[in-house]
Amino acid sequence: MLWLLLLGSRITMSKEYDLRGVRVLVAEDSEFMRSLISDILTELSVGDTVAVHNGEEAKAELEKSSEGDMSTPLYDLIFSDWAMQPCDGYELLKWVRSHHNPDIRFLPFIMVSAYSTLEWVTQARDAGVTEFLTKPVSVRTIVARLSSVIEKPRAFVKTGQYFGPDRRRRAVPYNGTDRRR
Repeated sequence: MLWLLLLGSRITMSKEYDLRGVRVLVAEDSEFMRSLISDILTELSVGDTVAVHNGEEAKAELEKSSEGDMSTPLYDLIFSDWAMQPCDGYELLKWVRSHHNPDIRFLPFIMVSAYSTLEWVTQARDAGVTEFLTKPVSVRTIVARLSSVIEKPRAFVKTGQYFGPDRRRRAVPYNGTDRRR
């Protein structure tokens, strides 16, 4: 089972996963946070973590990986800070969700931010984020988001104004007329 010993407490995913074949892109302008997230992913046995400084570098990495050159494999997941320059995580997320290549468009995207107000989380959700991770991050919170991405994948939805993971996290009983087409 995947676990770490941290201050005497065991942190686990509910199932055993082999993450050695997983490739993660981390976009974070803070050197400390970039190293912290990358180091945690390495300790969780993630196979390959590539860290970049901003959204523009992330776009270049994603394009390079999607060109079909086997020397640069595709990514499986993105961790991105929200507040970066010259291209922030929100712009990167919108670019990912509107990309023509499905290998990029359907990537799970975990937004990392120190701003966790309802407004920020809603804005990220409405842009197609898969998970939202509030700073400061910890092994526990990263494991929780990875577990959610792996154990509770959500179907993607396309409407006139939205493309991304289904925003409904739970089934709510509805007794009215079904107006869906």
